[in-house]
Amino acid sequence: MTTDGPGPWWSRRRSRIRAQWPTRLPGIRFCARGTLTYRTHANIKAGGAATARAAARLALDELGRGITQNHMPEQLTTAQEDLTLAAAHWHTPEDTPGLWLKAHITLLLTEQDADRAQRYQDALREVTLQVALEHERRDRFRQVVFNSPDATRIWWLDRHLDDLESLDWDLFKEKILPLVGAAGDVQSKAERIAHTLLYVWEKLGSDPGQHARFTTTVRTVLDQMGWNDALAWPAPGEPSAADASESVHDEGAERRPVSEAGTAR
Repeated sequence: MTTDGPGPWWSRRRSRIRAQWPTRLPGIRFCARGTLTYRTHANIKAGGAATARAAARLALDELGRGITQNHMPEQLTTAQEDLTLAAAHWHTPEDTPGLWLKAHITLLLTEQDADRAQRYQDALREVTLQVALEHERRDRFRQVVFNSPDATRIWWLDRHLDDLESLDWDLFKEKILPLVGAAGDVQSKAERIAHTLLYVWEKLGSDPGQHARFTTTVRTVLDQMGWNDALAWPAPGEPSAADASESVHDEGAERRPVSEAGTAR
């Protein structure tokens, strides 16, 4: 008497298995071929041989599907090994305590499903390559074009060489330059200071009272900061350095013709 498993050998039943179990890729299935061996206790036997066979086949189908649906088609060998470890020895399904079963199943892929899986892999590889290339392109673009404010300005100018009338530096400063992180850019700082001074100058207008109040404020700030050696804002009516230079230059220009005239005489 052979008792390798639950009960004597003559109480066991066998059934040929042909099934299709899903892979992780929708629409592609593993073909399952093999032998199911099972034995039922009295509570399942009461339903007859057909009931026992149906219970065993359903239990195996649930086991097989639970394993294969976690594997891609190209993981056929891994799915086969997992199924062998789970089904090759006697075991009792958790939800069917009166049933013992084991199975020797071989998984296969049909030629059509293998071709579909290969086309999927080729398409996935192409998409992955395109994404990687786009990422590489953007990374290199960032490194080259947005490496410094000057490099970004050259790129912006180069884009408009064929139509310089469309070159919009205000748009560049508003939309492009902030992407470079140009807070410390010397030219950007100078432009912001120039805009600030232009705003102040326009606000002062020609009102002497506005000029006097602003000049007093500037001199007070410079004095509080200890920057008395800085060039103070000119007082109303006080000539600026540029005006004084132009005046001296004009006086010299006026005297030269007189000397030359005297020499001529």
